[in-house]
Amino acid sequence: MQDEIIRLRNVKKAFQTDEVETHALIDIHMEIKRGEYVSISGPSGCGKSTLLAILGLLDSPSGGEFTLRGQPVSSLKAGERARIRNREIGFTFQAFNLIGDLTV
Repeated sequence: MQDEIIRLRNVKKAFQTDEVETHALIDIHMEIKRGEYVSISGPSGCGKSTLLAILGLLDSPSGGEFTLRGQPVSSLKAGERARIRNREIGFTFQAFNLIGDLTV
């Protein structure tokens, strides 16, 4: 069983429009080992949500290497990413989109 669950090396994420390129993440390096608890904090606009979307397999980095349990994430197909999110990744969404006319 591998100790290292998540590994990011030189991970980058850039968003492009017709007029501007915005770099949300630049050269992120991170290792998370089995049993570790990790907190990601920082000021508004620093890339926390972008990083969480990548870690949650909801988005892909623009560059660098992301491995999950030793397997490169870039090689995973959409169905494999969905299965991992369903069975292995706990994720609380920032934009939860509750329906306004229903109660909890």
